[in-house]
Amino acid sequence: MEATMERIGEVVGADTRRFTVQCYRLYEAPPLGTLVRTGNPSVYAVVSEVSTESLDPGRPVIARGEGAATEEDVYRDNPQLDKLLCTRFQGQTIGYSQDDGLLTGLPPLPPRIHSFIYPCTAEEVAALTQSRSFVPLLLNSGVPSSDEVIAACLRLASRQVANGQDFLVRAGKALAVEMSGQLPRLNAILRRLS
Repeated sequence: MEATMERIGEVVGADTRRFTVQCYRLYEAPPLGTLVRTGNPSVYAVVSEVSTESLDPGRPVIARGEGAATEEDVYRDNPQLDKLLCTRFQGQTIGYSQDDGLLTGLPPLPPRIHSFIYPCTAEEVAALTQSRSFVPLLLNSGVPSSDEVIAACLRLASRQVANGQDFLVRAGKALAVEMSGQLPRLNAILRRLS
């Protein structure tokens, strides 16, 4: 399966709760909420943050387009930018493979550094989101924008599973159970699901 799927990037930092991925191509990270897979055994995560930054933390990015007519001109006139900048994303761990099955929860060990990252297949998305037991992991992840990540993940997953509208209804019910007593927050997430 991995040979036919396009790799997104590689793990450049990891712990059991999350990992950081450097994308192979500038500005080509998966969207917020996308489910991704890495390693063997596989670790599954939700894209929770995307950034583009300098490869060298001691070398800040500076403005280069004062005389350029378009943003494309900036990159054409400064071809070195593709080698000085990188796009990275955080993957919030929600599951892992064990004994030919998928389990939701944190893996016993993080993925290895330089593990390749792939987008999850529709089958993997369906298996990971079937029970919605990953929702509490995201709700309690400490990610500053966890509500946005949850809504994006559920919207994207609903497009890859059978009966997407039914999936969203069941997901909304699971959120209501997990977020009892947090009605304003719950309503804000539910509004983002449409």
